[in-house]
Amino acid sequence: MRRQLIGVFFIAIDFLFSYGGWVVFYWIRRYYLYPDTGYPPSLWEYLWAPSLVGIYWVMLYGLGGSYRDLIRQSVLGELFNRAWLTVLGSLALFFLAFLDDPIPNYKSYRLTLFMYVLLQGGLSWLSFGVMRLGILKLLRRRMFRFPTVIVGNGPQAFSLWQDLVSHGQALGYDVIGYVIPQKTDENRLLGKAKCLGSVEDLEQILIRRGAHHVVIATEPSDEATLQSVLARVNGLAVEIHLVPALRDVLGGGVRVGSPLEIPWVTVGPVPPSPWYEGVKRGIDIVLATVALILLAPVMAIIAILVRLSSPGPIIFSQERIGKNGRPFTIYKFRTMYVDAEKEGPALSREGDPRITPIGRWLRKTRLDELPQFWNVLKGDMSLVGPRPERQHYINQIVKQAPEYKQLLKVRPGITSLGMVKYGYASSVEEMIARMRYDLIYLANRSLLLDFKILLYTVLRVLQARGK
Repeated sequence: MRRQLIGVFFIAIDFLFSYGGWVVFYWIRRYYLYPDTGYPPSLWEYLWAPSLVGIYWVMLYGLGGSYRDLIRQSVLGELFNRAWLTVLGSLALFFLAFLDDPIPNYKSYRLTLFMYVLLQGGLSWLSFGVMRLGILKLLRRRMFRFPTVIVGNGPQAFSLWQDLVSHGQALGYDVIGYVIPQKTDENRLLGKAKCLGSVEDLEQILIRRGAHHVVIATEPSDEATLQSVLARVNGLAVEIHLVPALRDVLGGGVRVGSPLEIPWVTVGPVPPSPWYEGVKRGIDIVLATVALILLAPVMAIIAILVRLSSPGPIIFSQERIGKNGRPFTIYKFRTMYVDAEKEGPALSREGDPRITPIGRWLRKTRLDELPQFWNVLKGDMSLVGPRPERQHYINQIVKQAPEYKQLLKVRPGITSLGMVKYGYASSVEEMIARMRYDLIYLANRSLLLDFKILLYTVLRVLQARGK
């Protein structure tokens, strides 16, 4: 069975339980809650309404993250997640369906809602229990495995190997071998694990072996190995983890959702919940649409000023690299003279003679970026996210800071934590310095943080603190 099919299977189980729950609740309403009100049976109540309700619950649980990482999710965490989703979802159904019931008195409203919450909540937990039993059976039969490679061959790596062999089997981790940090290192055996080669060969090893996880188990001070692994692994569909040092444990950087989980530090952004992604995209569309409409007169005036300032197009377009490394065309009001980069790519700097007089003001107020609301509406960008760069500069950045590729896992933005805390960059070194803030943003993404960044960006625009 393919891993992709397990999600479909679990969705089908939730749908059937929710479908059946709505049919059962129809009879409860007809014969128990309102027995003398002539509550009529209908084909709609028996067939189509339960289908819509089943789809509704599947979508709600999906947005809540119930079908993400099904094999290794926390049992108690998912039970709590389903409980509050059931309460919220039932409240919505109450206003959509139950208010039309022929109730004898208003107390019946509360009883109706309470009974449906109990019924749907109990069925959702029962559905999850069936799913977990199925997962355990599949894991025992080794039908789902996560090939794992350990980087290191010292005491820490050996301890990790023992932990994965003892406890990782229940979570599907399957250690296929280890790699040594450098070819000059001693190639000694790590328990019964197989030496697959050195870090220099890591990319080919991961592709050939189909690995899902890489765990770096070297000394905490060995940042060179981490950099080397990131340079070779970034861009591959694998998860990177670190064996935590004491400072990670004391600093609260180690998170476990259940006693069975392996305590390690995950490198790179943690995938946000589908709720966050969906709401963030919805906010992007709404605010970008409102901005394009309300700021249309302002953009018309800017367009006239740009046209009068110097010969050339009003809108400047350029290829940038977006989410998952896909190129897209970014739009800005032109702030430089035509052929400003005739000698090749060059970043702007303080007092740059290539910038037009009106362009200097636009850059300080950041009004030159208003056309990017169209990029947001198209889905190329978000309101908040790491600033997109050109491939020419990305190639230079990753040579010094391969962790930059982590920023390519999310949709770039008009503004970012890096733009608020650091501002525009006029060199590759400054791009790397700004990148640190964007990596912090990825580790702490939330709608509240996005809102704060937007507020601070508006403040910077009003203060004309761009360059």
